[in-house]
Amino acid sequence: MIKPLEKYSELITRHPFTVLVIMLLVTAYAIQMIGTIETKKSDMNSMLPKDVDSISTLKSIENEFGSTNFALFAVEIDPSNIGSDEVRDVRDHRVLPYLNQLTELAIHTDNVIEVTSAATVLKSINQGKLPQSEREVQELAGKNGLLDNYISKDYTIALVRIQTTDDVDLKSLEIELDKIINELPQPPGVTTTLGGVAMESVVMEKNIGPDMAKTSLYSLIGILIIILVLFRSIKYGFTPISTIIFGTVWAMGFVGFIGMGMSSQTSGVLSMIMGIGIDFGIQVVTRYRFEMANIPGLKESHPNIDLGPKDAMAVTLNNVTVPMLTTTLAALIGFEAMSLGKLTFLGDMGTIMSYGVAASMVAAITIVPAIIIILDTVDLKKHIKLFNRFEVRK
Repeated sequence: MIKPLEKYSELITRHPFTVLVIMLLVTAYAIQMIGTIETKKSDMNSMLPKDVDSISTLKSIENEFGSTNFALFAVEIDPSNIGSDEVRDVRDHRVLPYLNQLTELAIHTDNVIEVTSAATVLKSINQGKLPQSEREVQELAGKNGLLDNYISKDYTIALVRIQTTDDVDLKSLEIELDKIINELPQPPGVTTTLGGVAMESVVMEKNIGPDMAKTSLYSLIGILIIILVLFRSIKYGFTPISTIIFGTVWAMGFVGFIGMGMSSQTSGVLSMIMGIGIDFGIQVVTRYRFEMANIPGLKESHPNIDLGPKDAMAVTLNNVTVPMLTTTLAALIGFEAMSLGKLTFLGDMGTIMSYGVAASMVAAITIVPAIIIILDTVDLKKHIKLFNRFEVRK
């Protein structure tokens, strides 16, 4: 391992700009791939393997009797004025036609199989007609408790059940159903909201992106504060952060590249990747500063040897690469062991974390050394003066 490590260290220390440019190009491509990541449906079907008895039974039921995906219109009484003629009972003759309109409009929505409500039940037992008075509704509703599944016991909520296909686009469905609610006039004192198990997945998908951004930002800020306090240096404080920034970007880019997708259960992996991956950057920076501190003593004992940051970084990489590879291998084994369980989302989480840890390790032995050498060997003042020559003089 010694000769390959020495050759690698020599390559990194002699060509830091080339290494940095190559890694930036990889990062640019990874960012493009991140944009292709899709959010996966989050329900019990996606969490459990298909060979589980309950899931197999559910599939058999869906094959024989249709989808078990349901969305709901919840029609609730919400009177705003005391003593007004607003609706106070969902059996009101003004509510039933409204329920019937919701039912008829929803059934014409794409990927909707069946829509049922109190209106459809009453029509089925009243020769296809809606009852015209509350008394008639009460008489029909008392038959065998047929409306118990659609009207609450206190008559404040009425449901419209919307059965959809398994492959329904939930985002499009939500838009279409919201459009029905907003465009259809509601009886006075009534509010209608959209709900149901199918809509839960839409809410989860909407929150995945913001939650990932929020938790990742908080993690990054917390890690940065700790490192700045530890190193007491802005340069050596921000440099290890590049490990987790590039590592997470590469990992998520690879997730998009292979079409793996994200779910609500795996949305928290970025924070865990950052917490584990920062260790690689800290190891490189700490060892480099140790080697730089030893250079004055070496120069005194060996005055003919010209030592500098490149030599310190070469020694650093020779000494930290093998331990970091060992740590990475151990982490990969542990994370991939999560795939042995029956919960599929744990396997997905372990796989994404494996990508993140491996990518962070690669960033620590490429991006971090390149940045440090450039900062410690390149005279930035000369470059600033060079740019000043091209300024337009007044």
